[in-house]
Amino acid sequence: MWKRVLLVLLMSVSFLAAQKIDSIEIRGFGDADKLKPVVGIKVGDTYTVAKVKRAKKLIVLALESGGYHNNVVESTISNKGGTVGVTFDVNRGNKITITKVTFMGNDNVPAADLEKNLINKKSEFMGWFPGRSNGDANVAQLKYDGHRVHDEYLKRGYLDAQVSDPLMRVDSSSYNAEIAYSIKEGNVYNVTSVSITGDNAIGLDKNKIREELKLRANKAFNVTKLRKDIKKIQEAVGNLGYAYAKIKPDFKKNAKKLTVSVVYKVNLGKRVTIGDVKISGNEKTKDHVVRRYVYLAPGDLYNYTDYKDSQRALARTGYFEKATLKRKKATGDKVDLVVDVKEAKTGAFTAGGGYSSADGFLVNGSVSEKNIFGSGIEVSAAIDYSEVKNSYNLSFKEPRLFDSKYSLSGGIYKSNTDYTDREEYDNIGYLKKDEIGAYMSLGRQLTRTLSASIGYKYGIVEYDEVNATLSTDYEDYVKSAFIAALVFDNTDDYYLPREGVYAKLNFEYAGLGSAPTDGKKLAEFTKINFKLGMFYGLQDTINYDLIFRYKFRLGYIDAGVDDYIPVAEKLYLGGSARGVRGYSSGSISPYLAGGNDILIGGNKSMVHSVEASIPLSEATKMRLTFFADYGTIGINSFDEITKKSVGAQVEWQSPFGPVNLVFAKAIDPEEYDKTADFEFSMGSKF
Repeated sequence: MWKRVLLVLLMSVSFLAAQKIDSIEIRGFGDADKLKPVVGIKVGDTYTVAKVKRAKKLIVLALESGGYHNNVVESTISNKGGTVGVTFDVNRGNKITITKVTFMGNDNVPAADLEKNLINKKSEFMGWFPGRSNGDANVAQLKYDGHRVHDEYLKRGYLDAQVSDPLMRVDSSSYNAEIAYSIKEGNVYNVTSVSITGDNAIGLDKNKIREELKLRANKAFNVTKLRKDIKKIQEAVGNLGYAYAKIKPDFKKNAKKLTVSVVYKVNLGKRVTIGDVKISGNEKTKDHVVRRYVYLAPGDLYNYTDYKDSQRALARTGYFEKATLKRKKATGDKVDLVVDVKEAKTGAFTAGGGYSSADGFLVNGSVSEKNIFGSGIEVSAAIDYSEVKNSYNLSFKEPRLFDSKYSLSGGIYKSNTDYTDREEYDNIGYLKKDEIGAYMSLGRQLTRTLSASIGYKYGIVEYDEVNATLSTDYEDYVKSAFIAALVFDNTDDYYLPREGVYAKLNFEYAGLGSAPTDGKKLAEFTKINFKLGMFYGLQDTINYDLIFRYKFRLGYIDAGVDDYIPVAEKLYLGGSARGVRGYSSGSISPYLAGGNDILIGGNKSMVHSVEASIPLSEATKMRLTFFADYGTIGINSFDEITKKSVGAQVEWQSPFGPVNLVFAKAIDPEEYDKTADFEFSMGSKF
């Protein structure tokens, strides 16, 4: 009889284990959506007891990371006849706030230095501000904080330092906590020698590598420098094909002399070549497009620099929301590369409308695709229509022509403006303007982070009913120009770089060919525009996704004594696109002599911007960025006009493309300045 019962139980368990999960519910926690990503199971997975048990542990860890103590999670499994539903009942504990952190025995290292890298720190004034502590306890990280304190001593050469496990005392009535550490510092050790031993790598110059190491003789030991040295050696042998080399530091301490010699022992392992490059996750993007940015191919000797550069190149394309490159051991001396991508929404459609005093009611729309049909080709079309102005643009770019290092781009544009029925004629200087043009450019990838292009641009501009006093400033003209660009980009992501530099230099020389015979003038000038963006993320330093940015713009236009620079080609500042947020787009410029109402453009301009960006919501990909802008512009010098602004902008990686909501405040504007407290932009990278 008992055998039958056991058989039935086994069959029931087996049947249940083979079922799929068709629903997951989290109860008892206000924001269940925050916990669902951490449970490690999803609808459609095969049910197992082990998976649910692990999910409960992950929920508890997530709650502890949020500062909650004594959390309880129960699970209920409901059989739905072929599938199962999983319900987690969460009994969240109380939140612990750290009010005091004490170090006993730290005679030589200040408590502030020991506490700065801890996860569990006491609450501070303005604890909500990035880089400050709100005092929330992270119980899951408490056991690692003792190692972080010990690490501060190793950075200063205290090799014998001893740090106790943190002791946390919690007041059961207030749930305030105090944490204490007991420390024995010991003495500082100086390095006597640094050497590299072990396997001899083919082509490795140990003497050259040793010269580049950070740890130096006759200096205090520093564990941070030690780690950089290990990484340096790892990269050096990795560039010679040793993908799985192990670098082990060995210390020989002399407690009497308080010295230490450091030996890096190298165990190379096998020298490997690339077996295969496997691509997954690319539902739209063609395999050959992905492979363009992987600098290792089957049969190549493994190279760490190529591996690292491939990872960054994939992230810079903008095709993928996430792209990871992993090594996978194959047979013998082979290693496979696995490229796993999650494709981004590269297409965008926008439509909008509004009203401005200058243009009246307006509507606009655009459609763009950065990766059309998965080919890597970028195309866009845009239209703007208002009471006074209509414009149309078409453009394309093939970044890797026939999978080569060459690129091809081009575009056409047309616009017409009519201020006949507007009162702003005296300020504009003309009533009607028509413009049409096109450009074509051929580029080449010079290095993995540097590209160049050259091309030709042709445009015709015609004015009608020009203000008589400005007739020489608004003459019909033709622009026949040679254009060139140089771009450096080693950032780690297309939309949201956290490290690296982006720089672009645009050069334009107008005046090719002879003067038109129909009375139009030939525009003749040389124009330079330069953009620079520097990005530095602090995630690894302070365990918070704070990003600092510095951005710089420079504009310069010049011509000979008898050459003609049209007013429309000169430099203007104001707004997100041109620099100095808080002012209307293009409204910052020198004015016509004797007034402050008609803009005539500048010949020299500069804009400096500093920004600090923090996350608002990881789920919706929104960030909050604080900024300060400082711009200058002039005709004969850069600083004839100076404008400043501060503000904040919400950055959203929306399904329709990057969206920026800018809230800015102009600092000390003049009465005649056109300010803009709010601005909306979409699709801008820089």
